[in-house]
Amino acid sequence: VEKVMPADTFYFSIVRDPVALAESSFAYYKEVAPAFRKAKGLGEFVDDPKRFYEPRLRNNHYARNLLWFDFGLDHNANFSLALAQLGEDMIRRTFNMILVSEYFDQSMILLRHALCWPLDAVVAFSLNARQQKPSSTGGVGESWVGKAAAAAGVGIRGGHVQAKLPPNLSLTEEQREKLRQWNAFDWYLYKAFNKTFWKEIDKFGRTQMEKEVNLLRMRREDLARVCLRDGGKPVEAHQIRDKNIRPFQSGLVKILGYELQSGLDNVTRKLCVRMIRPEIQYKDVLDSKQFPQAHAIQAQQQRLIVAVGGTFLKQDPPWKGKKEMGGEVGGRTLEEGMKDWDSSLLNRNNQTMVREHDKRRLR
Repeated sequence: VEKVMPADTFYFSIVRDPVALAESSFAYYKEVAPAFRKAKGLGEFVDDPKRFYEPRLRNNHYARNLLWFDFGLDHNANFSLALAQLGEDMIRRTFNMILVSEYFDQSMILLRHALCWPLDAVVAFSLNARQQKPSSTGGVGESWVGKAAAAAGVGIRGGHVQAKLPPNLSLTEEQREKLRQWNAFDWYLYKAFNKTFWKEIDKFGRTQMEKEVNLLRMRREDLARVCLRDGGKPVEAHQIRDKNIRPFQSGLVKILGYELQSGLDNVTRKLCVRMIRPEIQYKDVLDSKQFPQAHAIQAQQQRLIVAVGGTFLKQDPPWKGKKEMGGEVGGRTLEEGMKDWDSSLLNRNNQTMVREHDKRRLR
């Protein structure tokens, strides 16, 4: 990222309590991480993690020191205070600000002031909330961070398809402490950056922080009344009529989303959709903005296929076979005359990728 971003780029990240993160990971990645797949519940995994955990197996990074892993560090290393401090120092040198998931509103206030953003820039609805109980009236465990997709599991019994039950996430206080020990690097980071976070709030002013958090929450409530049906209560995906805002279902838990109010004018609807669009659909929107030419060609091809009554077979991407002008960005071949994200024309001199000895490397 640093190789393609300006030198004065502001980097920020977020940490989450390792116990809450483990509960979330187990719920979302139960069928993806081999270490989780073998355990009946999170408690059973925590009681003897080494019985289930094999560090070399793909996707087992979800099962241990996931924060440490996401910061690019060796999450399977043996814990030592010296190594933990080295990791912390590296993160502090790289990132201008580390936020805390459990204090998301306070985090957004600090972030908006650091970046000189208006309040509306950090108003957000909770996305990717998971339903914690089977019934539609069950409680919601909120997560403000995007989740990658995982296959949903089903079982066959007596000729009938049965959905697997949501994983058991209940833990005793002793098991929660075991989780902190198992994720020792994450726990160290969380404590260190939580301490720094509250120092930043003291510097900002606790009274001022309380005032701005209240304003943020009032604005969120106002927008929820305008944008969302049922007062902004999250609903199951099948209840959302517009598939463009229907969250992808991940793992064995139901991922909840929002249903828009009816009768919104175009401007208001655009604002509301932007706030509740799931990350997979948002990625497609950003894709079309970054590569409008390729997106338009692909859409035209799909329309032609439908027009002639064809089926959606695997198609070569619309940029395949085009003349290369200095390499590829995001897997797409660039052409003379194409525009970059900031509307500047792409040319040989401002490509972010070049070929050297038939291998792609960042300039």
